[in-house]
Amino acid sequence: MSRRRLFLLGGMAAVDRFAPAFMAAAGGPEAAIALLMQDAQGWGKHKDEYLRSFVLRGATNLFAITPDGRGLLDVDEALAKLHPASGIFIGGGHTPTYHRLYATEPIRSAIRERYYSGIPVAGLSAGAIITTQVCVLDPERSNEAPQVVDGLGLLKGAVVEAHFAERNALPDLVSAMATTRTSIGWGIDESACAVFEDEAYCGAIGESVYKITTECFDSLTYEVVDCSMSFPDQV
Repeated sequence: MSRRRLFLLGGMAAVDRFAPAFMAAAGGPEAAIALLMQDAQGWGKHKDEYLRSFVLRGATNLFAITPDGRGLLDVDEALAKLHPASGIFIGGGHTPTYHRLYATEPIRSAIRERYYSGIPVAGLSAGAIITTQVCVLDPERSNEAPQVVDGLGLLKGAVVEAHFAERNALPDLVSAMATTRTSIGWGIDESACAVFEDEAYCGAIGESVYKITTECFDSLTYEVVDCSMSFPDQV
């Protein structure tokens, strides 16, 4: 059985350093990489930024999945694109939008099926946050509480926070851990990629990745450990 690889990026600064390991896991230059994006307009604006690192390493079969101008996804078309993909990359942006598009059925089950068959999945920022069993979505209005929702369920027993050091996101991550009653949190800096193999953490590509643990949700006491050991397959 193929190893399951999950790559969680803290920001765009990590893409260039993570690309070799992701492409190797997806099949090298022959990889068919599906890029799941927030909207067609944003994809058009940032297309070159997303694709450059893969194209420089010989990738030619890259295709985007985006909703239409009304924010609606053509589900049949998306499923048809996901089926032959040998690598799935979920972009960054507005976390509730990514959750609505890609962490709900039937797209959620399609991504899970591909992942559990050995297809590597990568998530950047918002795309990383929704890969967990449960995740917290920021409220749309200031008077609303954060919403706890089911994520993709690729990484269980943990929650994730991106842009960790850059946005001083430790309080947000600890709050998400308490809200979801999750004892493990992963804080990923913008230039870092946390790599998981068969759902076990196996190293970082780029800069710092932190593991936050707690045994008491009521007092919010926690421990922070720098887990920035190099991923062994890093190129």
